[in-house]
Amino acid sequence: MPEKITGESFKPKALKAAEKYFKNVHMSQEQHIIFNEFVKIVLKYIKMDELAAKGIGWRSVSKWQLDHKRDLLGLEHETPDERIKSIDQLLNIVKDELIKILEDPNEKSLVDIAKEDILEFYRKEFAYR
Repeated sequence: MPEKITGESFKPKALKAAEKYFKNVHMSQEQHIIFNEFVKIVLKYIKMDELAAKGIGWRSVSKWQLDHKRDLLGLEHETPDERIKSIDQLLNIVKDELIKILEDPNEKSLVDIAKEDILEFYRKEFAYR
């Protein structure tokens, strides 16, 4: 098993589409900080352009918001356990988006590890604020 997924592991057109998507994103300052921390963790495991990673992440946020008919700002009013559950749901969408564009499905395990690392980081750093 490779230690890191390389940018060549993903479909180039899908990465370019994700980069383009992120260029039009707007978020609160706190969301921006959390989001950037999540992206750093993803990039530890998955070598891709940062803008592409952000695009995939924000596209996943948009899907989560549509699926749950609310936005991320509502998380501020939830209990820590509810926030963790919501972030876990969101990270499952990110994971699915990454797996869809993987050229080599054998590298899926690194996507799983990245997802779990992000969730653990969120639990420790932000869920109980």
